[in-house]
Amino acid sequence: MTGYHNYIKDFPRRCRDILAIAGKPALSRGREVTLTLMVASAGFIVPYERLKPDNGWGNHPSGDGKRFYDAAAELKLVLDQPFLSSRFWTKTSSTWHVGRLASLTGEPDSWEGLRERKPISREKKVYTVLNVIRNALAHGNIWTQGNPIESIIFVSAVAKVVPVFAFLSVAPREFRDFLENWFDFLTDLDIPPELVFEVLRDAA
Repeated sequence: MTGYHNYIKDFPRRCRDILAIAGKPALSRGREVTLTLMVASAGFIVPYERLKPDNGWGNHPSGDGKRFYDAAAELKLVLDQPFLSSRFWTKTSSTWHVGRLASLTGEPDSWEGLRERKPISREKKVYTVLNVIRNALAHGNIWTQGNPIESIIFVSAVAKVVPVFAFLSVAPREFRDFLENWFDFLTDLDIPPELVFEVLRDAA
């Protein structure tokens, strides 16, 4: 097993390989949603955390934001775009919804806020959507609806004193499409040639 050359292209590429390799076995056993969430928890969060702009907590200690300055700049640019016109959005998508919750008590079917969810607006920025997904995956704030699963619900705390939670819900297939779009974005990022050559050399 070769070591990771970087966590911006090499590591997520391997995560994507796992998604492809395990896809059919997971589907045959009814575990395709679990597989997608597992891959997202690493293949989305790790490069996102290493490249995203400082939000007040400081830059990632790896220094990847500076090491891969051009890639970080590309991510910052896309984060400011409306989600519905970004490369992360699949035009056939129709199940992405957002809303607010006052409580997470009980099962999702009992959440009033979830019943009042609305489609993502044209003004909603990529950063807002990705931040909810990031926080939900990082803190275990994930729920599902349906059996078989019809919707994945990602929840992020907005306020602590008076609990308020932002959420987004999406069908598993469309979240998988988002994840593939994310991997495509990372593949297209501008990374120093010497690192790309190292990855290709080890893959040979």
